Amino acid sequence: MKTGFHVAENGDSVRSVTRALGLLAALGKEGRSLTELSRAVGISPSTASRLLNTLQAKGFVANTDENKYVPGIALTSLLYSTDQWAPLRKVARAATEALRTELDETVAFFVRTESDRLCIESAESAQVVRRICQPGERKTIIRGAAGKALLAFGDDRNPWPSLFGADDRFELATESVRTVAELKKECEQIRKQGYAFSRQESTMESWAVAAPVYLDGKPVGVLSAVIPLTRFSEAVLVRVIKATKDVASRFSNKVQVERKSKNGRPEPTRGTRPDRNPGRDKRRRVHN
Repeated sequence: MKTGFHVAENGDSVRSVTRALGLLAALGKEGRSLTELSRAVGISPSTASRLLNTLQAKGFVANTDENKYVPGIALTSLLYSTDQWAPLRKVARAATEALRTELDETVAFFVRTESDRLCIESAESAQVVRRICQPGERKTIIRGAAGKALLAFGDDRNPWPSLFGADDRFELATESVRTVAELKKECEQIRKQGYAFSRQESTMESWAVAAPVYLDGKPVGVLSAVIPLTRFSEAVLVRVIKATKDVASRFSNKVQVERKSKNGRPEPTRGTRPDRNPGRDKRRRVHN
């Protein structure tokens, strides 16, 4: 049976699909101009314009009065109809905004998806030098505070075989090597402390603190403050740890209290010490 849609399996078609998907991934919350999108995907403005016109005709992108491209109704409908994290987004958005307001640092809410950590909501710092972490960012779960917190507080108490197989070590952004045994031990300590810390694990220029958020006594994700290395100090670290744990606990309780009439009394949240050398000093926006 024939359909009205057919794509020939050749190099040009595959390249066009890849570029179109890249444009959709680069749209962002606020939208981007044609020039910004073409640069983000690494294609010419004329090629980007042709692909965007096609996507717009199908409803996957729209063009604003400011001549920026934003997600269209077809894309939005698709995302909402297939979004398994939709029930978490309201509390994730409120929690990230609350912690961002308290610290004026970029804050993100991460969930685990297979062997990765996925950002589903974020609130960006207003400071000139700041960490960038947008919804949709997906990186390996074995590096960074958010990933380690997801491993430590997750339901899977033996994730190591699926993550590492026969390997017993892995590299950080600094190219230093860690063993799986060291990561296991750190996750045990993270569970006791109630938070995870990382510095220069995902990037050379950032550090982070993450704490779990619970729904009905079960961990559903982690709230993480992600900060440029230039603003690291022991005093700042203590403040960030306290604020992150407090806000994560507060929003865990809020979600549970809202469901108290059906599910009973909410359960309390559960809970490594960082190195002391803050590393290199670089004054610029950093991406993890």
